[in-house]
Amino acid sequence: MESEIADISERLNAPGMPGLKGSLLDKQGFPRSDVDVAAVRRDRHRLICLTNDHRVLSDRLAGLLGELHTAMREQAAAAAATPSPAAAAAPQPAAPGVAPGSTSTSAPMEVDGASAGASITTATTNSSNTSNNGATVAAAVASAHAGSSAAHHAPAAPLAQPSGPALMPFALVDEVSEGSPAAAAGLQVGDLLCAFGEVSGAAPAAEDGAATSSSSSLSEAATASTASAPASVPSALLLQRVAGVLGASEGRAVAATVLRQGAPLAVSLTPQRWSGRGLLGCHLKPL
Repeated sequence: MESEIADISERLNAPGMPGLKGSLLDKQGFPRSDVDVAAVRRDRHRLICLTNDHRVLSDRLAGLLGELHTAMREQAAAAAATPSPAAAAAPQPAAPGVAPGSTSTSAPMEVDGASAGASITTATTNSSNTSNNGATVAAAVASAHAGSSAAHHAPAAPLAQPSGPALMPFALVDEVSEGSPAAAAGLQVGDLLCAFGEVSGAAPAAEDGAATSSSSSLSEAATASTASAPASVPSALLLQRVAGVLGASEGRAVAATVLRQGAPLAVSLTPQRWSGRGLLGCHLKPL
């Protein structure tokens, strides 16, 4: 779709052509004899249709991605609130002065914080595989990416599967201008921006080394469980931070991480002045 849009725009803006909105009449009000008026009208009509279809598809992708992120956060919160089987099955130590087998309301409760953290991390990582919304978004992104014109883009370096917190995209790349710094770095339409410099949408990892001794109290276990729940930062705020990093990094390479068809990729972007607008030549849509 984007390749056809680029071809039509190039054809209409060729030397001697009327462009996208130029007049098709001469000074006397007659159809111009130096251009194929019918072909120009067909190209303009086709360009308008393709542009509208592209906008609808981008809006649909943004909506599906928002639903995916909401489902992931809800599942992560549910996993954080549910105690792990190992912690539930662990025998409770008897408090000093209480006979074994007796019930004491003052005895401290022992919680396996490490097992709880592992359960939360596993639930967060596997949520993208079990969510129907995730499968729909992956198919839509693959469809949009297959139609983009990225034949001359530099390849991005694949990343190993992260062992820390799950990648959380906060912006969708819905436009990349030809000849821009973003295109030269290998950024493509349909990429999901997860990190740009020090700005990241990743959820904080669960705290390791939670207390597991018999002296661990219930309040400490509740605090560790609360800290492991991912905090949500609005995408608009993250994009404001990206703009700040962008303005302060002109002429210097900035490391970025994107998701492309579900795979994490490392991209090195160098904000700089070029013939088009902005410092990168791409448009980011908040999720």
